[in-house]
Amino acid sequence: MSNSKPEFTTAHRLPKGSLWKVKAELVGGTRLEGLSDLADTLPRVKISPEAFEALKGLRHRGETIREVVERLVFTATGQAHGEPR
Repeated sequence: MSNSKPEFTTAHRLPKGSLWKVKAELVGGTRLEGLSDLADTLPRVKISPEAFEALKGLRHRGETIREVVERLVFTATGQAHGEPR
């Protein structure tokens, strides 16, 4: 099973470090909306050193701690990983 991050190719140049969210699913693809306001950016979570060490043990190959937390939250809420919210 591959745990690689999904990728997409676009003809438009996107600014480095920019964040995007799905605005609409279309027949021919997906419309993305840029996140520019601080309120729109991904939330930050503070993790204790003990929790960090525990999360390191739960990582899949190539997965970051943030991705582990996200996966665990999706699992706990019964959502498929990456399913639109």
